[in-house]
Amino acid sequence: MIIKKNKTLSLMIIICLCLMLFQLFFKLDTSNWKMIILQLRLPRLLFEIGIGYALGFSALLFAATLRQPYLDGSMLGIASGAELMIALVTVVIPQALTYRVVIGAFTGVCCLLILRSTIFKLRNHSLFLIIGGFCLAMFFNAFTEILTESSGWTGKSLANVTWFDVGWLLIISLITIYIWENNRSYLKYFALSELQTRQLEINESKISFKFQVIAAALLGATTVVLGTVFFAGVVINQLIREFTQLGQLKRLDLVILFSILDVLFADTLAHFVFYPVELPTNAVLFVLLAPAFIFLIMRWSREI
Repeated sequence: MIIKKNKTLSLMIIICLCLMLFQLFFKLDTSNWKMIILQLRLPRLLFEIGIGYALGFSALLFAATLRQPYLDGSMLGIASGAELMIALVTVVIPQALTYRVVIGAFTGVCCLLILRSTIFKLRNHSLFLIIGGFCLAMFFNAFTEILTESSGWTGKSLANVTWFDVGWLLIISLITIYIWENNRSYLKYFALSELQTRQLEINESKISFKFQVIAAALLGATTVVLGTVFFAGVVINQLIREFTQLGQLKRLDLVILFSILDVLFADTLAHFVFYPVELPTNAVLFVLLAPAFIFLIMRWSREI
């Protein structure tokens, strides 16, 4: 299994590198190549990697800490909440958009606090948890739609990513990595039942909060640029789980790398299929993952 995992990781790394080189150098204007690569394509590429990291990591953390494998932050309203906040900022304080990644991370954590005091109390009832999360997401989406219709705001393409966005995402990522490294050993306890964790005197609420803050901050920070992609995290996490049968910690690197690969491939298509016209990256990602989601539903239906 270890050899198979290492081969899979190596293959995904090679594909990712090929996509990165393609994005950097395909259809490159040789007369102005330095500006195109350094100011346009490289920051976009780095942010794509950050998005992939955020989608995969956050999905696994939410699924583990809520003990609900078929949930991610987009289905709980966190991504939609970040989108709504950035739409409000665009209308009210447009000059603050320079800090949109920070605003998104902060909003993600605020949405998490709302969820923990309300919907997360239903985590033992998966149907109510999913319905409650979707209701919150649809509520946020409705207001976002109103604002974007009146302001003309669109934020689904990665064409406008700046080095400032990349820098803030790097800072947020480093903070979350620090929190993760100091608490990662506790994630294994979420494979146990709640009764067992209580018997071991593990403060599950406190530990889960730290992991969920990581997930919410990363998801909020990237959603304000990418836009919401419903089910993406679930599909990525569950595909790796289905084909590897690995536990949460052991499949974490595969989930993150596969997520990065998906985002790189989606944005490559979004950028170059109708070049120079841009397609919305989140829509392309959703189209790519939709067949996989149907496949997973069919697999899950056989288990019932």
